[in-house]
Amino acid sequence: MSDVESRVISSLRDVFENKGMAAPDLGLDTVLDGSLGLESLDFAELVVRLEAEFGKDPFAVSAVPHVRTIGDLAALYR
Repeated sequence: MSDVESRVISSLRDVFENKGMAAPDLGLDTVLDGSLGLESLDFAELVVRLEAEFGKDPFAVSAVPHVRTIGDLAALYR
């Protein structure tokens, strides 16, 4: 696992912690959807955390990238 991928997973674990939830096993193939127990506001928090962590917002472009898994999300920050 690359440094970027590890940092994305760490940020996601922080979101779970802030919500008072234990993070499930997270891997690059983990699907980022409601089955994780997170809501849209939690995913927004994750994006803000990642912007602060990496200094860029890949969602600020006109075409919103397709993100289904943690691996897809991490690829945006490479």
